[in-house]
Amino acid sequence: MDLDALKWGNMMSTINLTYTVVSDPDSFVAFQYYVKAGEVFDAHDYAITYRLNAADLDADDVRATQEAAAKLNAGECLMVSHSIAP
Repeated sequence: MDLDALKWGNMMSTINLTYTVVSDPDSFVAFQYYVKAGEVFDAHDYAITYRLNAADLDADDVRATQEAAAKLNAGECLMVSHSIAP
């Protein structure tokens, strides 16, 4: 699979999102995408950050990530990541 073409949106694939709630600053990892409590998960921004085609993000995963972000308590963050399935 041509990952460069996939990155630039030239191939159709499903991009699955996963997330973890973190509250310990020591567990934060550089180069990860975080959503702070009180913020909204923006799928378009996520896609731009990782140079992905936003249309390839799994819609159910986007909704689930947005719902999880809405339920965060003060001091919590959502660490979001993705995997690409051909």
